[in-house]
Amino acid sequence: MRKRSFAPGILLLVFALAVPALIIAQQTRSARRTTPQPERPGTIAPTTGKVSPTGPMIKSDLAEALSVIQSNHIDGRKLDYNEIFKSSISGMLSVLDPHSTYFDPREFAAFRTEQRSEYFGIGATIEDLREGNDVNTYIRATFPDSPAWRAGLRFGDRILDVDGNSMRGKTYPEVRKFLLGPRGTTVKVTVEHQATKATETVNIIRDAV
Repeated sequence: MRKRSFAPGILLLVFALAVPALIIAQQTRSARRTTPQPERPGTIAPTTGKVSPTGPMIKSDLAEALSVIQSNHIDGRKLDYNEIFKSSISGMLSVLDPHSTYFDPREFAAFRTEQRSEYFGIGATIEDLREGNDVNTYIRATFPDSPAWRAGLRFGDRILDVDGNSMRGKTYPEVRKFLLGPRGTTVKVTVEHQATKATETVNIIRDAV
């Protein structure tokens, strides 16, 4: 008598049990792909396309950022919004085109003046000198018949004050910004004369230099 083998029967039974399981698993995966999944806390639901930022969106994001800074930064209540907006625009331009530069109205006017090789001021060259920890700006020369020359400013005079603003500690490029201005306007300059050490305040009408 031949012995019967149970191997084919066992394999058939395993196959019969495995097929429904595989079908169920495939259906489950398909359902997961088609059924929206609930969001987990702290996660952002994926979007199917890019959302182009609009003006109101950018304005809202900027306002929110400023609000956070005001609430948390030590100097949040002393923000210089002009400088913040200027640096924001400059940062944007540096990303788009590193060769582009943003000028505020005052800087643009100075740029146009330099392009014309003409500026309006007092008609004197100046330079700063460090004396210990202090910085002072002096008159190097006055142009003949210039507003500064007619006002009595001469070589070595120390500029102390311009229009009520102390020039102590400021470098000559900073002082120069105070001296320049529209043609025909008056600037009040306080100097200490080198020869006499006397202090004098003079009103100088700006002109083309």
